[in-house]
Amino acid sequence: MIVGKRLKELREKRNLTQEELGRILNLNKSTISHYENNSRTPDLDKLERFANYYGVELNYIVGLDNNCYSEKRSIRMSDEELELILEIRKTKNYNKILSDPKRYTKLLDMSIPREKKKRKNK
Repeated sequence: MIVGKRLKELREKRNLTQEELGRILNLNKSTISHYENNSRTPDLDKLERFANYYGVELNYIVGLDNNCYSEKRSIRMSDEELELILEIRKTKNYNKILSDPKRYTKLLDMSIPREKKKRKNK
């Protein structure tokens, strides 16, 4: 069964022992061993815990997809980052920014030191 093979592969890529992984995911070492040896099958909740910890898609673990990482991985952002993105979307230059993000990132980076200097002078 592919589940055990994938779980073992992901654990070994992180150089973790079964015991270490068990502490991280709050599972017994023997439970992880059973999963990796396919003598037990993890329930959906446990499969999701593995997928979330390893940052992979659940479909990869269960063998429905051979791509370990999804192109649509979720990214955690701060409220400030999200607010910035929403403000950028409102601008008339939004399509230009999308067409040449490196250029606009450089412009934004260049403007940051100026803002810091202005604040220091106040």
